[in-house]
Amino acid sequence: MKNILLSLLITIICFSCSGQNGILKEEKAKIHEVIENHDKTLIFIWSESCGASKNMLERDIKPYLEGLEKNNVGIVIIYYGKEEAVADLKADNRLIISSNLSALFGKINANKTMKKILKDYKKFNGFPIPILVDKDGFVLNYDAKSKYYSYWEIFQAAK
Repeated sequence: MKNILLSLLITIICFSCSGQNGILKEEKAKIHEVIENHDKTLIFIWSESCGASKNMLERDIKPYLEGLEKNNVGIVIIYYGKEEAVADLKADNRLIISSNLSALFGKINANKTMKKILKDYKKFNGFPIPILVDKDGFVLNYDAKSKYYSYWEIFQAAK
């Protein structure tokens, strides 16, 4: 009985993360397009249920969006939660993808998606995650020593 329940749970998780309410194929194609059309692209992945995500967005991302855009850095924001929460981030030159997946399913979905899109992507274990990539999809801000994505490169790209 436990095996049946476990199999059912895994099936539900896989279904949830394979497109139903996750990142769709069309959205993946749009992410590729943004990356290919800019020398650098910021991909900011966050969740409504994560206090650190909200703090980072307000303190470390929003103040730099205009500077990044002035320097022709692409902006992709992937958000897990209610769509209304990203309304103030919308702009013609930004790709906003929102999904109503929970943080757990969002993390699984985002890791799966980024692994397919980026060349040297390193899995993350929680939100928020700011990723700066080059035109070829190589990550520019992963610190192998600390095993975290750093912010320094993002701040420099916004100057």
